[in-house]
Amino acid sequence: NSRDTLSAREKSAPESSLPLSVSLIVKSKSLERVLFHAEETHAQILQMSEENQPPLPAMKASKSATVKMHKKAANAAKKKPDLDGIALLELGVKAMDLKEYDKALPLFEEAYKTCMESTKVEMVKREKTEGGGEKNVNTTKKNTKETTTEKEQHQKDACEEAVKLILNKPGELLAKKKEIDAKLPNYAKNSEENMKRHMENTGGKYRTRFPPEPNGYLHIGHAKAMYFDFGVARLNKGETYLRFDDTNPTAEKQEYIDSIKDSCKWLGHEPTKITYSSDYFDRLYELAIQLIKSGGAYVCHQTKTETARSRSLLREFQEKCAKSGVENRYEVELPEGAASPYRERSVEENLELFEKMRSGQCEEGECSLRMKGDLRSDITSMWDLAAYRVKKAEHPRTGSKWCIYPTYDYTHNIVDSLENITHSLCTLEFETRQAPNGPYYWLLDKLNVYKPSTWEFSRCNITYNVMSKRKLNLLVTQGLVNGWDDPRMLTINGMRRRGYTPTSVNSFCAKMGVTRNENVQPLERLENEIRAELSVDSNRFFAVLDPLKVEIVNYPKDRAAELLMDAPFHPSFMEERGMRKIQLTETVFIDRNDFREVDDPSFFGLSVNKKVRLLFAYDITCTGITKNPVTGVIESVQCEIDMDSRANKPPKGKLHWANTEFKTAEVRVYDKLFAVPVPGKVVEEGEGGEVVPEATALVAADEEEEEEEEDANEDAAKQKSLKELELEHPWLKQLNPDSLVVYKNALVEPMLIENHADQPYSARVELQRLGFFTFDFDSTKAKPVLNRIVTLKESNTKKK
Repeated sequence: NSRDTLSAREKSAPESSLPLSVSLIVKSKSLERVLFHAEETHAQILQMSEENQPPLPAMKASKSATVKMHKKAANAAKKKPDLDGIALLELGVKAMDLKEYDKALPLFEEAYKTCMESTKVEMVKREKTEGGGEKNVNTTKKNTKETTTEKEQHQKDACEEAVKLILNKPGELLAKKKEIDAKLPNYAKNSEENMKRHMENTGGKYRTRFPPEPNGYLHIGHAKAMYFDFGVARLNKGETYLRFDDTNPTAEKQEYIDSIKDSCKWLGHEPTKITYSSDYFDRLYELAIQLIKSGGAYVCHQTKTETARSRSLLREFQEKCAKSGVENRYEVELPEGAASPYRERSVEENLELFEKMRSGQCEEGECSLRMKGDLRSDITSMWDLAAYRVKKAEHPRTGSKWCIYPTYDYTHNIVDSLENITHSLCTLEFETRQAPNGPYYWLLDKLNVYKPSTWEFSRCNITYNVMSKRKLNLLVTQGLVNGWDDPRMLTINGMRRRGYTPTSVNSFCAKMGVTRNENVQPLERLENEIRAELSVDSNRFFAVLDPLKVEIVNYPKDRAAELLMDAPFHPSFMEERGMRKIQLTETVFIDRNDFREVDDPSFFGLSVNKKVRLLFAYDITCTGITKNPVTGVIESVQCEIDMDSRANKPPKGKLHWANTEFKTAEVRVYDKLFAVPVPGKVVEEGEGGEVVPEATALVAADEEEEEEEEDANEDAAKQKSLKELELEHPWLKQLNPDSLVVYKNALVEPMLIENHADQPYSARVELQRLGFFTFDFDSTKAKPVLNRIVTLKESNTKKK
């Protein structure tokens, strides 16, 4: 609606009512305009409150109340995505980022109310089709001609919307579009000279980077990051570098590098250039010398215990200032011991000591080069992070040239600058590091080099899984899973081995979008992507996992032609894909769980004196059973066949089956890795379908943890027993004991084994009534092995 219409509505409203927050903006309107109206409206609301309402005593909004309301408003926006409410939600997030909770709380309250009361927003629900699939049904009277394809295209434009509405354009001098207190320093401003050199290097193109550490295998969270990194550049005909952050020689292996390259290629991403942080070790060292000379770094001999004590005193200082309402912390003296006693060393002494570190005269852990940040900052990563540490280990690429290595916090922003990256896109745990007054920009400002634009998005967390590299490593090293490519884990290698396709993974990433809202995505959403793809692409076959012999006592041997059954490869594509022949033999096999000795009204399988239909064949009725005389286990059942039944309406029970010509195979039925949606966390069901952690961290608590401390923790973990680890990490007790069930003597159609058993992933097929499967790389024609990719239908686990 136009502003005139908005003004007319405001004039016709009762004097006591608030002005309309913003008129409904349909899809064609820009979100920027919505935000403009929302900001204008918020100002009007505040003005009316000041002019027409008696003054009220000021009440401070607590952080916990604001976070709780933010979560509630975010869920409402997902459930009923009214654009007015979304705009107010964004304003609230800005205020909360600045810790202005008094402003953020009413914005979240208004956003929640706007979304929940909205009746004008176009809502789309899912409705089952006759074929078992899903179709989009428009529940509004407007835009009824919009097709499913158009809706899907709109969904896939999430990356494009981020480029249009969120990210800086190349050439903008202000590298970080985030408001901070005017009293705080803003290091995220480029000089015109540095920006001119940068633009000459890139030609004005977008240039992003995907910077994994080569110390492990990639998982689906990295797939999301790659989709965004490569997608932003591709949309703008730009470039993406694949950069290996190889600054820790003791943790990096060539197998990880090879695996990352392979995963990147499998997902369809082609980097413009492959680089390594180690390519820049010489330049990084030169810049460290420059930093020391400018007074921005010093050599520190504090032990880990002493450093921890200093940081504890700094936290106490921050808490004391916050409780006492101190406005300017720079006027308050730091407690004794909060700063390193080596912080005020002279430039000459620091240069001499750093040279001793470089020449191997210092031992590991004896000292480090620290960046001289801001100890009064409320950003903990400004508290003098390490820039270099001693590691007397050979590097896979530089050999024994160096015995000191730069840290991630010193390296990644400088290399971003050296490579002229236009957009450094990271997950939210780096948000405070990359704040305008954070260490990312502080260091680049101190060195007077080009400053890339940064933007952070939420991590990809998925129910019934863990994404932490440390947790995944623990599962692998303790033998709780079968390696990094275990199909139960959402590593890229694990998903490939399970049978996921790159298109299904990328489609999931596209629909998930790139937002700043912390959430846990339901595993079902990922499974639905591959399920929707395979339900069309996969041919269908029979297999019996746990065979139970069925003897047809009245088998008509003289009617062999009538017992050669036609079965379609796909019922929806019979003309294109054709039919296959399956002989109904005198002895057939059904799955053991399709038979019960004692029948039940809710059971549609075979039972004594009960009739079922063998799929694409005839009705059979159970007339007897044979049990093992010792164990009492049913060994076979006897049935009579009705050769006239094909013309009749089939019974409710329709069973898949195998004949005596079927081949034996091993079938691995994979399920959820964990028995609870969010391992180790108490969760509540989000209104929008996501599982929302009960406590969401807005700011990383201990950002100053160093790599050497991580290495020590990993080494300690290897020395503990599984019971000790379970006490320390309760989430290990929540592993699903039935996440893998192996059927060693399954029966599979011969055609499937002959054509694909020795060609892993060459075919993804539907084993009827069982799920979608593919052959594992362990498979051979002599010993076929199939993995279940996903079930035929979405499992009912959301409420569990």
